[in-house]
Amino acid sequence: EDWDPAFSPDGKHMLWSSNRSGAMEIRQANADGSRARQVTQDGVDAENPTQTRDAQWIVYTSGNPKHPGVWKIHPDGTGATALVNGTNTNLPEVSPDGQWVLYNRTEDNGNATLSVASVKDGVEAFQTTVELRRKSPSALGRGRWTPDGRQVIFTGQNDQALDGVFIQDFVPGQDTLKTRKPLAGFDPDWVTESLGLSLDGTRLVLSE
Repeated sequence: EDWDPAFSPDGKHMLWSSNRSGAMEIRQANADGSRARQVTQDGVDAENPTQTRDAQWIVYTSGNPKHPGVWKIHPDGTGATALVNGTNTNLPEVSPDGQWVLYNRTEDNGNATLSVASVKDGVEAFQTTVELRRKSPSALGRGRWTPDGRQVIFTGQNDQALDGVFIQDFVPGQDTLKTRKPLAGFDPDWVTESLGLSLDGTRLVLSE
């Protein structure tokens, strides 16, 4: 099984999660598919790779019960370091400048906590809650960065409990909830599952 495909910021490599070694591990290959190799040695479940712009770190989530959370590792497989500890941490996304990682945590009440931590040392710099207003087949709080790194866009539900995408300012150390605005989706006949943003930030694509 092969999951979570992504390109490196320079477009020269592919990153993904595969169980071809027996456990889900992060793998890297050239963009044409050549020289595929395993990067992590998680042993259970390493998923959702995302890479810093300087190509020094691959950030991913581990579902290994011995050390769950958000991790970083060098592309050559060295330097594996836990950034954020805890279960139910999902879907990391490195900021355009490579300094921050956006991720979410599913809470027991169904809400999602969208957080930002430093790639350098894992110190949390931002947190906001995405409320579950009705049961949904899709996880809330799947996030992306705007190209300038000043805002985050993410899946959530509005006051009418309709699923869609919001945008909110990112300012380290500040509560920016008042800047949250609905962007797209919120169709009563559809559930927004995932999203992507063009490199120039002018086009948004939704998976419904």
